[in-house]
Amino acid sequence: MKTVIYLGAAIVLLRSAAAILPTHDYRDYHGREQLVLEEDGQVDRSPKLASLGSNVRITVAEEEEDTEPSKPDIAPIISYSPLETDNVAKFQDPPPPSSYLSQKHRFSVGSTGDQWAITYTPYNDDLTCKTKAAIQEDVAIIAKKGFTSIRVYATDCSTLMHVGSAAASHKLKLILGVHIDDTILMLAQPQINEIVTWAAGKWDIVEMIVIGNEAIFNEFTTAAMLAEFISSSRTILREAGYTGPITTTEPLNILSKYASTLCPVIDVAAANIHPFFHPEVSADTAGDYVAVELDRLEGLCEGMQGVNLETGWPKQGIANGEAVPGVLEQWVAVAGIQKAAGGRSVFLGYADDGWKDEGEFGVETSWGCAHIFGIDA
Repeated sequence: MKTVIYLGAAIVLLRSAAAILPTHDYRDYHGREQLVLEEDGQVDRSPKLASLGSNVRITVAEEEEDTEPSKPDIAPIISYSPLETDNVAKFQDPPPPSSYLSQKHRFSVGSTGDQWAITYTPYNDDLTCKTKAAIQEDVAIIAKKGFTSIRVYATDCSTLMHVGSAAASHKLKLILGVHIDDTILMLAQPQINEIVTWAAGKWDIVEMIVIGNEAIFNEFTTAAMLAEFISSSRTILREAGYTGPITTTEPLNILSKYASTLCPVIDVAAANIHPFFHPEVSADTAGDYVAVELDRLEGLCEGMQGVNLETGWPKQGIANGEAVPGVLEQWVAVAGIQKAAGGRSVFLGYADDGWKDEGEFGVETSWGCAHIFGIDA
């Protein structure tokens, strides 16, 4: 399979005049919003685009028949006001950094090889939920392609039940997500409770729990509020018997900015590292870029492992400077990332996501890259 990948790489390399190495200008170009930290420390934002699943309301999973696909509930727009939080329990204060020093050195996730995990969303292109049978088929393909873990973003569409059972049958681990898409973080609490109920007696299938995916970046919360929610969720998860790593994930510059607040309450330093959204990174230098950024991430929280929880390259859309989307470019970029950092990276994603908006560069639906690994999907 690697021979095929690098044949594709050779084609694009011949088309390139020279490799352009990434520079460190403290810019982090990301899929749903471009954020630039200026010299004065202020944040300059371009118009924001929809985040993954932000229009999906999380519901408690129930067993479903494999007949007509159901639709996830659409989240209502909820504005923040003191009245809405009068009856919401206060978060516990985050524990002091010293209480997590031993955990920072203990936890290690990923693979010693060049392939670890891929993201999976259980939605059809019309945003209906995939059936149990369809999910089982998808997970079987993921296993055949050599992945050892699957990252999911939330618990809706019976994700825990259907993806969990399929993963277990193929001896795959799960990176579970708790989706945050509202300024009232307690609205995400039912997902924690659902995970606890579902995982009783089978915590060994859970490799890691990720509370929030770019929640600060998308302005759903502040670093302090997120740290409090992670801390209170940790208490619940530990009391339920989960002993594995707990973290959150943001673009690297956001995590760097709030490291003093977030590092004390997480066990693994995690970021979404997308080379495409850096306009000076071409497909053939994507792997080098990810490796350099992972090294920066590794040193962010003292004694803590750094992992890349979302990465890849789109196969269609509009060029972002030297970052050009395309079928061959995707092969080259993904192959480069796999070679340089595949054991510490989660690839986006199993298949294209037709339910998403196209986004600023018209690329948001076309990140599916499972076909590059192993046998064709």
